[in-house]
Amino acid sequence: MSSKEKRLLYLKNMLQVEKSMRITDISQQLGVSIMTARRDIDMLAQQGIVKILHGGVVYNANDVTNSLSDYMLNVAENLNKDKKKSIGQLAATFVEANDILFIDAGSTTELFANFLPTDFPYTVICYSINIFLAVSSHKNITVVLAGGMYDRTTTILEQSTVSSVLLSNRTKKAFMSAGGVHHKLGVTCARQGECMVKKHALASTMESFLLVDSSKFGNVHPCFFADTTQFNHIITNTDLSDEYRALLETEGIDTRYI
Repeated sequence: MSSKEKRLLYLKNMLQVEKSMRITDISQQLGVSIMTARRDIDMLAQQGIVKILHGGVVYNANDVTNSLSDYMLNVAENLNKDKKKSIGQLAATFVEANDILFIDAGSTTELFANFLPTDFPYTVICYSINIFLAVSSHKNITVVLAGGMYDRTTTILEQSTVSSVLLSNRTKKAFMSAGGVHHKLGVTCARQGECMVKKHALASTMESFLLVDSSKFGNVHPCFFADTTQFNHIITNTDLSDEYRALLETEGIDTRYI
């Protein structure tokens, strides 16, 4: 496979994960010029894989030639990884002894799980295998894993209804992920099953944290699960746009920049 073919495959899978991206962000992620990024995007558009809209690119959900794969999970994990790592590291400083935590599925929350303290006792409730694996080996962490049908493409235990485990537990702190944060359309994710769990987790916690890198702001995914005002804290990156900084300040949300 040539370097261009590899780049096109990466681009396709990146858009399948992110759903929509700005061309400038694509150029940065691929490490190529704007012109090269546009040529790559044009090739995918000609194949019907993406649509080009006003300086941005939207993945065409009708393209089903390749479903979500392990390779795509690696793409998701590597997108803005340094930014996500910093977010996770800061978020872990909020965990205290005897906390009961809900940890959402996602690449940012997985990095957060890897930074969790291990020298005092607390409980973690999760529904994703990658989160479970990140915390299960630590003797001071009591782990509660919500059951469901395992989806190996996302590592999530899919639930047709909210599991009895989640229904019967309440938490002190919920650490949530999102695919998009929009000033009008709220906080969204890609999958309906996740959406249902996220809504329940937010309704069942004393204190909520949204862990989301700056590239997610302005994005919209199909499943709405919260307004930004439903979060006590938002942890994101210092390069967040002035527009969204002003919005979060107006809404009075405790926003931490890293």
